[in-house]
Amino acid sequence: MMLDEMVNSHYDQLNENDLYIWQYIYHHKSDCQKMSIQELARTCNVSHTSIIRFCKKIGLDGYSELKIHLKWSMKKQFDFDSQIMHKVADELKETLDIMENKDLDQVLKLIDEARRIYIYSTGEVQFHAAQEFNREFAYRHKIMHVIEGRSELDTVLNNASKDDLFILISLSGDNETIVTLSKVLEKMHISTIGIAMDNQNLLSLHVDEFIGFKTSYFHTGFQDKSYCCTGHFFLIVNMLFLRYLEYCSLKGE
Repeated sequence: MMLDEMVNSHYDQLNENDLYIWQYIYHHKSDCQKMSIQELARTCNVSHTSIIRFCKKIGLDGYSELKIHLKWSMKKQFDFDSQIMHKVADELKETLDIMENKDLDQVLKLIDEARRIYIYSTGEVQFHAAQEFNREFAYRHKIMHVIEGRSELDTVLNNASKDDLFILISLSGDNETIVTLSKVLEKMHISTIGIAMDNQNLLSLHVDEFIGFKTSYFHTGFQDKSYCCTGHFFLIVNMLFLRYLEYCSLKGE
């Protein structure tokens, strides 16, 4: 069984530390292969016993066995499976169906009534989705400020109020920065909408409204690189804007 399959099968048993450890391992497999348990613990800012507990939670005997699985995954060659194309298409259709039929009244109400709307994203694709949010909603005179960088975020938080709305965009929903931000906004009683993969992630636990989508990682066959379709972000933005137009129309009636 591949490491990501082992993690998925034990996902409900993992806490925040475990998820942070896994996110680092998943995106730095080659580096982790060469790290001692102490080095990995320092990098993830956890104790070495936390690494051991993580290994045991996903069904491994310890860190040594984790490194063996990493070695296997680096050596394994993957051929592109044409069934992946059908799976990705089905996932995109599912997102489209959700955005067309899901009850989004509360999401739309938050957008409509917010005094100011801020968008914070993690990752390049997510940032472009945030810009697309701003571009589309400008047609209805809803200006969304896309936050760029941590220093700007600090300035915005110092001036944010309960009348504002934050839209938080992440792929995994377990990114440490965005989860921490969602907790801060929760304590400030500022409304939030989260957008991320629908995988029982941490972000979904700390936002007022959550829009999730299903997407699958698959191996490209090149240097053990994994890929997943991120077109869901733009589908969500497009459909949310159309739903907002409908919302405004019905409100006007």
